[in-house]
Amino acid sequence: MGAYGAFWRNYFNFSGRSTRLEFWVPYILNVIILFVLALLAGPQSSHWWTAPFGIATFVFGLLIIIPMYTLIVRRVRDTGVKHVVVWGVLGIIFNIVAFVFGFIPTNQFK
Repeated sequence: MGAYGAFWRNYFNFSGRSTRLEFWVPYILNVIILFVLALLAGPQSSHWWTAPFGIATFVFGLLIIIPMYTLIVRRVRDTGVKHVVVWGVLGIIFNIVAFVFGFIPTNQFK
């Protein structure tokens, strides 16, 4: 579990590199943890965020955003690709999301 410990120790570390093991162990463990927390939160309902495990799922998801991004930047750098590629991919993803939300009618989620 050294790779998962390194994941949390390098929370804001954008410099350096990450091996494939240092990338995949935290990635897979975080997916498993989120899946288990989501299962414990119960079935999908309109008030899942009030359940203790629903709140835990949300908080854990927020906690791993920055270290996952730093891990991705380090891994991309390790493959020899410039980190500008990561910013480009994020820009494309955000533009696609904005495009989709542009088609949703007003007050759709009330």
